[in-house]
Amino acid sequence: MISRICIALCVTCFLPAVTKGAAVARPVIDLDAYRQDLNRLQTVVTQCSQQAGSKAAAVKACDPATVGPDVWVTSPAGKRAVSYDWLRESLVLAQQDRNAKSGLSDARSRLLRMQQEATTPAPALYVPGNVANIRRQLDSILDSPDYPKAKPPSYLERLWQDFQRWLLRMILSAMPRSASSTPLYLLELTVIAIPCGLLIWWFVRKLTVQNLGLAREGIPHPTAPSSRPWEEWLQQAQTLAGGGQWRDAVHHVYWAAISCLESRRFWPADRTRTPREYLNLLEANPETFADLSHLTRSFEQTWYGTTPAAENDYDQARAVLQRISAR
Repeated sequence: MISRICIALCVTCFLPAVTKGAAVARPVIDLDAYRQDLNRLQTVVTQCSQQAGSKAAAVKACDPATVGPDVWVTSPAGKRAVSYDWLRESLVLAQQDRNAKSGLSDARSRLLRMQQEATTPAPALYVPGNVANIRRQLDSILDSPDYPKAKPPSYLERLWQDFQRWLLRMILSAMPRSASSTPLYLLELTVIAIPCGLLIWWFVRKLTVQNLGLAREGIPHPTAPSSRPWEEWLQQAQTLAGGGQWRDAVHHVYWAAISCLESRRFWPADRTRTPREYLNLLEANPETFADLSHLTRSFEQTWYGTTPAAENDYDQARAVLQRISAR
């Protein structure tokens, strides 16, 4: 019973494949027959296009069976397969009156290109066995202005190559003959790793210095708050307050406090920090954190918010700055 089931499954699986393979067997034709076949297909597409307006007539004129089977075409350049599945699909669409005009127009254009390719003789470059002509074609391409002329190595380049070969011979001769290739690999890794490690160290060092906004001598970056003494910030704030510019005055008092703390090494100078990041750096100093938090809140409300600054805001901000600078 089991054997019968296995046989039935095998027949069910392989019989369609065999039938399909037999159905798609392609005849072999030469170029003349291929050209005649393309002319016939052009006629089929033309007749289908003429009958596309009538659905009943289009069913007969656009029958995909009129295309015929796919073929193998032999030519001096070799043998290639030609499939007409795309043309059958165009005819089926024309029968259903779906984009019939555009689909048939594309089919005619494609058949025309195929006819032009079939009438053009194969270039001698692709004729099998014509090696001399292939070489001449390649030489002509390389001699064109698109490719630079090959130049022999200079004297210094030859000298450097000779030195490399001599150094390699000396390294190999210094090793015991019974030694494995492991020491050579270790030497190569060392030669590569040392300059790469130095380059990475230099890059990280330079990036760290830039991120901190510091010069190598520890001088703050020109745009860092501590590049100006906090007394200068305060003096400018007093000038602005004298003119009634309370918003700008509070702004300068805040940066005077930041400059004061930064100059006392509460944090490294950095021109990219936000006010909240400055507060996070003072979590270990509760007293200073409370004063700067009050000053930051006043600064954000008057500078970034919609609250207008007044003389009272400036006086409170200056009092906080005095407490910070007195510590």
